[in-house]
Amino acid sequence: MEKVNYIVQMNAALDSFNNDWRIKQGHITLYLAFFQKWNREFFKKTITINRELVMERAKIKSKTTYHNILKDLNDWGYLQYYPSYDPRRGSVIRMAIFFAQPGQKLGKYLQEPSQNMVSSYKQKTFKNYNKLAKPFNILEVLLFFKTNNWTADEGKKYYEYYQERDWKLSRGLEIKDWKIAARKFVEKGREMERESTRPFSGQHDYLHSKQEKDYGMPL
Repeated sequence: MEKVNYIVQMNAALDSFNNDWRIKQGHITLYLAFFQKWNREFFKKTITINRELVMERAKIKSKTTYHNILKDLNDWGYLQYYPSYDPRRGSVIRMAIFFAQPGQKLGKYLQEPSQNMVSSYKQKTFKNYNKLAKPFNILEVLLFFKTNNWTADEGKKYYEYYQERDWKLSRGLEIKDWKIAARKFVEKGREMERESTRPFSGQHDYLHSKQEKDYGMPL
């Protein structure tokens, strides 16, 4: 079992994605599918994968696309892929450890996309990723929303709403925990949605009846 901090590893991976111009949406979703299984198996040194299940979780429909993206992640050092040609045994993945302990440098087999990015990236000091004042980026927000079974649309609205306000509350106070703020944001949004769809329960307006009246009839 590898010594991996979930939050530090995930934030470091997202940071690396942001600095890698080669990364596309498919690379991120496939990596997250592997990361979820890796986490559930307590960060074992290697994990055995089921291609169909991973493709379903990563929202990838084409086997060709799956293998192309997997090859990219392997070649770029985000993971190591050991294919199995035995139908009774699944292929094996070894995830790259970006930060095994706080302050540790990038995993030894992570390749940077360009020389310029290498120098600028190595000059960055290790940040305290455990601070919860605001999320690292929108990908971290979407991952948190997915973990809580909230929609991606809600996650985007939440991120854009507070990003425009520099992650401050309506009274100008800074957010201390963006995850708590996210829960309140979702709860308030869904409550407003329920209120808007709730049927009107007021008294019937008898003065505006659509029924035609015959005023010639005796009372």
